[in-house]
Amino acid sequence: YRAPVSMWMRNMQMAFFSVCFALLNMMRESDREQSGEMDNDNNPITKPFMHGFTKCVYFVILLQAGGGLLVAAVIKYADNVLKDMATGVSILLSTIVSTFLFGTILSLQFAFGASIIVASVYLFSNDVPCSRCAKSSDEDNEMEMRPMLPS
Repeated sequence: YRAPVSMWMRNMQMAFFSVCFALLNMMRESDREQSGEMDNDNNPITKPFMHGFTKCVYFVILLQAGGGLLVAAVIKYADNVLKDMATGVSILLSTIVSTFLFGTILSLQFAFGASIIVASVYLFSNDVPCSRCAKSSDEDNEMEMRPMLPS
């Protein structure tokens, strides 16, 4: 019997292949765009590998990497339904914030979808009383356990 592989090791295993393909792609010089300028020997100057990367781009990369690790941790310590609800609520909150910051106009479809998200989060996180469950008796339990077909 072998112990299960940790989440970090599994992430490293999956990242290994993407790093290999990225290195192969990086070594292909022919795909790099020309800058349109010429050097002293009249050869075209190619753009450097990370041409155009700004602090904002690095920040977005770090956010995406952190988000991936956060999703892995949520799935490990919670469950998939909770992750999906958190995703729905985050979309809802970010859209509401964008209406105030950027003046985004919300459609009727979005309002309908948002109400479904809010209702599902409420129903999932709270116990909803059930009239049939409250008056459960031994007779109901026996009825439930009987086979459908006679044997």
